[in-house]
Amino acid sequence: MLALTDWLSGNVFNLLALFGAAAAFVVGLVQYRRAQHWKRVEWVAQEMKAHFDDPVVRAAMLMMDWGTRRIPLHPDRQDENQRHVRLTNEIVARALLHHDAQPDGFNDQEADIREAFDRALDGLERFHSYLVTGLVELDDLRPYLKYWAVTLLRPRNPRPEDHRLSRLLAYMRSYGFDGALDLLERVAAAERGPAPAAAEVRQ
Repeated sequence: MLALTDWLSGNVFNLLALFGAAAAFVVGLVQYRRAQHWKRVEWVAQEMKAHFDDPVVRAAMLMMDWGTRRIPLHPDRQDENQRHVRLTNEIVARALLHHDAQPDGFNDQEADIREAFDRALDGLERFHSYLVTGLVELDDLRPYLKYWAVTLLRPRNPRPEDHRLSRLLAYMRSYGFDGALDLLERVAAAERGPAPAAAEVRQ
């Protein structure tokens, strides 16, 4: 019978080649995964930039963030003075009512407010689909959404039902933006600490 030492001495180069190939494979796999990660991060950054650079989406984010402010609700209008409107918490909250609570319908400004939020939430629905299909991970999205998720879902103090952000949550549930809500809930759950102080000042 061939002794183990004899077998090893005769096959040492084969073993070294085998271990070398395995090490090269592991290193290559790590480098491949790292490259894929950075490609994914870069792609998410581009998608988020495109979403938040949309002027209508920016208007929706400003309405979330501020209780009273001049908002560029009509970015496509020729006259610059007509692009901005002064909106309050009450105006935005009324626009976000369920249509059953508005038997006479919504005026043009209220309809534009709803359209702005619809566009912003449609984008979040898309990001949620990326998440649930495994195209991206939650940590890829958190840096861009954590402020909004915490502001909306983890206020420092309870909000009344007629607050614009309370109405926005009800709007999302009523009109089928379940993916957007689930995404924000996941992001908010992953964060630590209370809502940003600045958000409370603006409300």
